[in-house]
Amino acid sequence: MVNIGASDCEPWDNGVMVSSEATRLWAQFAAAPKQIDLPLRERRAAGEQAESVTSEPDGVRYESVPEVGGLVAIPEHGSGGSVLYLFGGGYVLGSPASRRKTAGHVAGASGARVVVPDYRLAPEHPFPAAVDDAVAAYRHMLASGAPAESIVVMGDSSGGGLAVATVLALRDTEDTLPGGVVTMSAWADLRCAGASMDSRADVDIMATREGLLEMAGWYLAKTPATAPPASPVYADFARLPPLLSLAGGDEVLLDDSVRLMRGFGEAGSDATLFIGGGMQHVWPTWAGALPEADAAIQLIGDWVRAHARPVTS
Repeated sequence: MVNIGASDCEPWDNGVMVSSEATRLWAQFAAAPKQIDLPLRERRAAGEQAESVTSEPDGVRYESVPEVGGLVAIPEHGSGGSVLYLFGGGYVLGSPASRRKTAGHVAGASGARVVVPDYRLAPEHPFPAAVDDAVAAYRHMLASGAPAESIVVMGDSSGGGLAVATVLALRDTEDTLPGGVVTMSAWADLRCAGASMDSRADVDIMATREGLLEMAGWYLAKTPATAPPASPVYADFARLPPLLSLAGGDEVLLDDSVRLMRGFGEAGSDATLFIGGGMQHVWPTWAGALPEADAAIQLIGDWVRAHARPVTS
């Protein structure tokens, strides 16, 4: 973990002490138009630049994985574990390339091979296309020799909700489940009914309930917003693997992560929630630019090492 001394921190608008790097980045975001409010074509173009401030990871190489339309980040010193990483973008934007550097940072911190598959996007391909593609990517990893217990399914934003939905689908089809699930700023309630939608609305500089509901409509089509495969907070959480959930203290989606953690825990699974005080949506994806992001990536890496256990003979 990165330790941030008081002299390196500044108060953000809500008075929470964050690093000077975060203060500057939040100010830049606050001064710019919200990506979530842009027309879809412009939103998609901006989404491909999501990692523009992220540093290039060291000690990682990349290969294409044409079978899943994506890529894999391979660390120099592997642990034998694997991660299936599902990119975020409200189910309407994003690509494996838009999370290439994040995947590399996770690979370096965890020692795991991080596979980032492509999946079909709405509105062209509404629910359940994304879930079907994510399940297929997981099954490809199994067929390629990765034991289920050595895999962690992970995602950010809508990809976090998709990670949980994928594991729910695997459980319901009686597939062998992965060793764990990691979510970052998960969007897991497409009804957008969490209390933080109101309580954090004045401090979230990236997302709005209105923008989220628009994307939810494109993705859901005729599916009810409370259908568990689309909105996992409404699911039966029985028989699921352990969960690590991260959320920013200043994001409207905070309660989605709280509800996931509670659902997993009450159903009998280990569940850990980390709330980054003063942090915005998907802040760990800016590794190398924010000390808080570096600390979050290390937290994730340690958790993945503990839960993506390679099988030894």
